[in-house]
Amino acid sequence: MSYSNQDGGLHQRDNGSRTQLFDSKYDNLSGRASSPYEKGGNLDFSQSTLSNLENQSDRHVSAMSEKLNALKSLSLKMGEEIRGSNDTVDKLGNVFEGTSKRLKRTYRDMMKMAGSSRIPMKTWLIIFFVVFLFFFWVWIF
Repeated sequence: MSYSNQDGGLHQRDNGSRTQLFDSKYDNLSGRASSPYEKGGNLDFSQSTLSNLENQSDRHVSAMSEKLNALKSLSLKMGEEIRGSNDTVDKLGNVFEGTSKRLKRTYRDMMKMAGSSRIPMKTWLIIFFVVFLFFFWVWIF
């Protein structure tokens, strides 16, 4: 199996490191230092290796910083969109409230008109039902 490394070159993965990862005799790593800066381990990093590790760390930090900035801008855009949606919903609620008041007023005026005329309420209901049937018939066919 081969894969590319940071330099763009290909290299073969050695089986020794795989054995170290999964073999039970390498479970006891108490003699190994957990950091290149700790004393007592058998790790001896040269200045160039430490510099290389620090450069790699800086690249990772800058990549994470770019991703965090992208997430921040995305969240800011989402916040703007949500505020715009809330404004739209508020305006829509106001329009529905006005329409509801207008319909209630119209119904109240219609009931006054029906009560003051000499035509009984059942006749008005029959007239509205016939008009409704006519519109329904036109709508279907």
